[in-house]
Amino acid sequence: MNAETMRCPTCRASQVRSDVCRRCKSDLRLLRELAEKYAALRGRCLSNVRHNRTRAALEDARECLALRDDVETRRLLAVCELLNGNWAAARSHAVRFLAASPSDKDA
Repeated sequence: MNAETMRCPTCRASQVRSDVCRRCKSDLRLLRELAEKYAALRGRCLSNVRHNRTRAALEDARECLALRDDVETRRLLAVCELLNGNWAAARSHAVRFLAASPSDKDA
């Protein structure tokens, strides 16, 4: 799924982001809000990395992981751990990323 589409967790219908599923009429507001919060946190994390605020970036990456545990987030967290000198934690996240299936890495 990309930033403009979502998949209903109830019926698995793929659709443009909205508050209600087009097929089963499930309420999708919380899912949309979660996606928006994740995107904002990830953007703030990357901004912190660009401005060499590595501790703040790490905190943001950890918050991202609490919202969405996937390959993209593990990769972000591994980079932030490296930038903070947390070698063991960075390795742990990298191992989980590398263990993911090849199709998951494109996410």
